[in-house]
Amino acid sequence: MSKRNPLDEALSDLMDAWMELVTYKPFQGANFDDIAKQVPDFVRPKQHIGDWEDRNGEIAVTIDMPGIVKEDIELNVDTNKVSVIAKTEDRDYSFNKEFKALGYTLNPEEVSAEFNNGVLDVKIQKSVDEASKRIDIK
Repeated sequence: MSKRNPLDEALSDLMDAWMELVTYKPFQGANFDDIAKQVPDFVRPKQHIGDWEDRNGEIAVTIDMPGIVKEDIELNVDTNKVSVIAKTEDRDYSFNKEFKALGYTLNPEEVSAEFNNGVLDVKIQKSVDEASKRIDIK
């Protein structure tokens, strides 16, 4: 008798669970949005909605939020974090990025934000972190 690979067993169990879910009677014939509303939040994968880029003196954040209007967006910037939340009855977007470990801080007084065709563009000026200083070694 040959020994079974534990990974094969785990994959087989996973496949059985997947088939059970796919063939679950209440889901058959329903559209994806109806099914997604029945799945608890902790099970749903987080949707990647935005990217950021360090552009010398500023941070540029671009976030895709189709189906949202400007009035639904809450944008918060502090010296170390950018947070964007937009919720409607049908949509729920969240973007949180901490910049604390990157060696500089953000200037919440110098922020511009523009929302056009479902895309939010945010530009935030960086501040020099006065708590740290580069030391030349002799």
